[in-house]
Amino acid sequence: MLASVANPLITFSGIDKTYDGETFVTRNLNFAIEEGEFLSLLGPSGSGKTTTLMMLAGFEAPSGGAILLGGSRLNETPPHRRNIGMVFQNYALFPNMTVAQNIAFPLAVRKVGKSEQRSRVEAALSIIELAHLADRRPAQLSGGQQQRVALARALVFEPKLVLMDEPLGALDKNLREAMQYEIKRIHKRLGVTIVYVTHDQSEALTMSDRVAVFHHGRIQQMAAPKLIYEDPANAFVASFIGENNGLEGQVVDLSDDYASLTLTPDVTIRGRAGAGLSIGKTAFLALRPENVSFDADSGEGSNRLTGIVKEAIYCGDHWRLHLTVAGRDGFIMKVPNRAGMTLPVPGQPAAISWRQDDCKVVASESA
Repeated sequence: MLASVANPLITFSGIDKTYDGETFVTRNLNFAIEEGEFLSLLGPSGSGKTTTLMMLAGFEAPSGGAILLGGSRLNETPPHRRNIGMVFQNYALFPNMTVAQNIAFPLAVRKVGKSEQRSRVEAALSIIELAHLADRRPAQLSGGQQQRVALARALVFEPKLVLMDEPLGALDKNLREAMQYEIKRIHKRLGVTIVYVTHDQSEALTMSDRVAVFHHGRIQQMAAPKLIYEDPANAFVASFIGENNGLEGQVVDLSDDYASLTLTPDVTIRGRAGAGLSIGKTAFLALRPENVSFDADSGEGSNRLTGIVKEAIYCGDHWRLHLTVAGRDGFIMKVPNRAGMTLPVPGQPAAISWRQDDCKVVASESA
């Protein structure tokens, strides 16, 4: 059971989804979404995140369990009666309508008076800063402008919940990053609850109050971005979120909230102990490349190894070093680029280290 929240707007209770009764797209989902929070559903293709969003929207029906909105069961409520805003990757704007008419459409469907429609559309245009484009058609707008109109249309009827399915996937990198901050700004201003599906780790970490990491239809970890990145629950989360030096070995000691991991007969390392570890079992060290330094920089309580530098790549603000460590290729260091610094020569051994508190030994298996 995942941790509860103080003021849940949405609750998933034992939600399963299967199309054939044998293969499960999602399995036993139990989680709650706080009113006003920004929750991202993150995971690889086929992990169950989009199906979870579609069940919340009403476009897919759960095979088992219950979805609650404000304490009321949603399972049998059709999509148009859930009063949920939706934003899609393809914008789904009406090409024959102006920007203002597109935004007003949900209000017209709900038979809101003309005067009230005008007032709400003006307020929505002000929020997305496109009042000067109210009379243009979607084809006359940039991709970012169209996405802002789609966002305003989802917000204009004042839903308690807005669902977003990969809404920035069609935008280029710079525009995508700008829209991330735009959506975050609007969320902070309005306080609406947002559930956001993405496969982009950086996007999820940047925008969210919490992130739910999906794999094989289950939530592997659901926590604040800082915890997801710095304190992964298992090997999948550690590997999927950002870059990670995954050193696999055998657990030989568990004491004082730390675990010792033997990589070779001559090399044992130590880090914070994750859940589900057993002495003698295989486990995985979660270690971010930026937490590794040269031995001269290390303090007490550090792991110290010798690696062979294979390659040094200049990346502007840092150097990216590829090393062989404990007989394994693919170990990465990110070293800040400082004036006058001297890097190890490729092909030569280098003493490296990292603090025990900056790494975590986690179970190899997913939840």
